[in-house]
Amino acid sequence: MTSIETRAGDDETARRGAKGHEDVETTIPPRSRINIGNALLVLASIMLVLVGAELVLRSVPRLQVQTGEGEYRYCTAIHERHRPHAAYGYTEYPGNSYFERYSTVDPWSYVRINAEGFRDNYRTNGRPVLVLGDSMTRGSLVNENETYTDLMDGWHPEWSFRNYGVGGYGQAHTIRLYEEKAPTLPHDLVIQQYSLSTDLDDNVERATLSGDTVVINIKPAVGTPKDSVKPLVRLHTFFWNHSKVYPWIYNIAVRPYFGNWDARRNIDGAIEVTHRLLTMLAKDTKSYGADLLVLVLPSWAEMAGRDDGMDPKRQRAMLKAFAEATPGVYLLDMTPVLAAEDPNRTYGIVDKHLTPYGHFVVAEALERWMVAEWPRGPMTAVTSMPARSFRPPTPIIPKCKLAEGYLELVKAAHAP
Repeated sequence: MTSIETRAGDDETARRGAKGHEDVETTIPPRSRINIGNALLVLASIMLVLVGAELVLRSVPRLQVQTGEGEYRYCTAIHERHRPHAAYGYTEYPGNSYFERYSTVDPWSYVRINAEGFRDNYRTNGRPVLVLGDSMTRGSLVNENETYTDLMDGWHPEWSFRNYGVGGYGQAHTIRLYEEKAPTLPHDLVIQQYSLSTDLDDNVERATLSGDTVVINIKPAVGTPKDSVKPLVRLHTFFWNHSKVYPWIYNIAVRPYFGNWDARRNIDGAIEVTHRLLTMLAKDTKSYGADLLVLVLPSWAEMAGRDDGMDPKRQRAMLKAFAEATPGVYLLDMTPVLAAEDPNRTYGIVDKHLTPYGHFVVAEALERWMVAEWPRGPMTAVTSMPARSFRPPTPIIPKCKLAEGYLELVKAAHAP
């Protein structure tokens, strides 16, 4: 009897033990819960790193990537920068008046657009020199009286530098522009400013090879309606405009492989398109009895020792061969001059256009070429040229009541 009771007690104890063991097993997280926990831990770590990186980039503006087109404060009823143009795609709105800056740490500048749709409000009575180019020539980041063309106007009133620079212009644009302006302006020299970082891509978007020639395909530029923008693009745009880390990651991990994709997917074709466009421009200038100077501007990335994937070495080789083989064409590469300067002084903090000092350096080199080297210039000895000194600009206050005063700084007689 005792043994039976003992066995019964043992059985009950075993059942309780088994049930207790089952309870213990149900309290241990399954492997999936462990994985979720690890994933949450990794996610929290990533978020912490991103927040830290965001704070670092916001506190060190020079490390930031330029985003968007900038901030604008308009002083007229026109609250857009560009208008479509049938011949060369677009210009800026004539008569527009506004302040612009391209980041919160770069300076404000004042912009007044003339009746033709360009940022050029100073005229001398000298012989016109037609200057074609993109935003570097337009003077994005600086005031108009700080651009290299305006400095040259002040130094050499015997010439009148007509600034036809517009952001995004490549040679396809400038050929059409030159065809319209050249007949009305007697001139001996055309300056085509060439950006090693962007011109190839701008050209292949608007010109194609056709047999032994090149066909320009420019249509009036119109914006994309907001309701047609895809959700993924909107999400990209949101993070691009509101984060400092996202553009930085994009610039490091994506842009080196996909930036300027139209040109990079066939760099040989892009260089050939550009070569033929320049050849077309040279023929046009020759038909008006003018010489062509290709003014080459390197990118900040190259001057800072970074590869932007646009193969500037091959572009230079093409430009050099083109100038050597074409009578009346000259080449002025600003790379050696700008490489000798601190890129933090010649290019902006976040916006990597030329600074006022960068424009001054370009103007000095251009003056030396036109005065001492250009066969149709005065051929003055460099040692006889006046010394130029850089004058740091006065900061612009973005108030419309001050706009006319800033315009007078451009229109007033320039000190040599």
